Amino acid sequence: MAANNEPRKAEGKKRTTKGDWSVGEIIDLLNEKEWEILTDLYFCRCMPQSAMIPLYFWADMQKEVSDYESKMEKAMEGEEDQEIMRAARAHKYTMQKLKSRGLIESSNFNSNTSVTSRRASTYSSKKEMWYYLSTRGLKIIEARREVLEENRLSKNELDMERAKKNHFWELAKVYLDLKYKILNQMESMIQFIDWDWYPSYSIYSDEQTYSIRPDAILRIGEQLFFIELDRSTEPVQRSPFHNNQVSIEKKISRYRDVIKLSSNCSLKQGIIAFIVPGAIQNTRLQNIERAAEKVFGPSNRVYSGRTISEIITGLL
Repeated sequence: MAANNEPRKAEGKKRTTKGDWSVGEIIDLLNEKEWEILTDLYFCRCMPQSAMIPLYFWADMQKEVSDYESKMEKAMEGEEDQEIMRAARAHKYTMQKLKSRGLIESSNFNSNTSVTSRRASTYSSKKEMWYYLSTRGLKIIEARREVLEENRLSKNELDMERAKKNHFWELAKVYLDLKYKILNQMESMIQFIDWDWYPSYSIYSDEQTYSIRPDAILRIGEQLFFIELDRSTEPVQRSPFHNNQVSIEKKISRYRDVIKLSSNCSLKQGIIAFIVPGAIQNTRLQNIERAAEKVFGPSNRVYSGRTISEIITGLL
């Protein structure tokens, strides 16, 4: 009887740690914007705060991204802006909520900065915050999208990709341009139905004799695009005395071998798209297409451009 007289513990106590929330509760509590952020993080692998605020929170106020960039320039000069602060507060609240539920991770460590400059900047400026999916966030998104078991990502693989954060962010910009500026602007193009984006998927010939891993695969309708993000770090062709070293031409030859020995019609009709965001002149683009002609002959198999928009527009 004495036990009945003990004060009951507060059942309505606020839960603050990820262990307090079941997966089912988290799924029920996610709103449309939060699902969108987590889904984009899954495809982008990483995203900086400076890109996230205008994409998800500035747009809420029915403002153009160009307005945000203009106001941010003034804010950097010390001019306060209430709209910028409002978007930043909304971003902070949402990220804290997702993090408290164990769905995302964040880091402001810059591996490209030297030890000396990192120490010097500790007190001088605020570093850029980057966001990533956590193990729980990864599982929830893959369950929602019904990703097949053999195609699911491991958290270890996701963490290893942080070593190439800059590369994956450049690739993520291609995806975000497709979603928010190109395809989703067309009423007939719905993501996951009319188009899809598959980062880091390998393609194989029959019997898996040959394989190659594009940076991403884009599907628009029945057409596949094998996306290669070229940062001009490897030569288009190699000297015959360096046959074992990588080059753009050797990569294209690998695609030819996979396609030639494949019976998959979609794969055989696939287009190889080299995106060269840093190309100032057309020389690099022309050299890639010359290498492609050398491998495939005069067929419209390989396209190059500074943006994905250039390539898609050139095909229409």
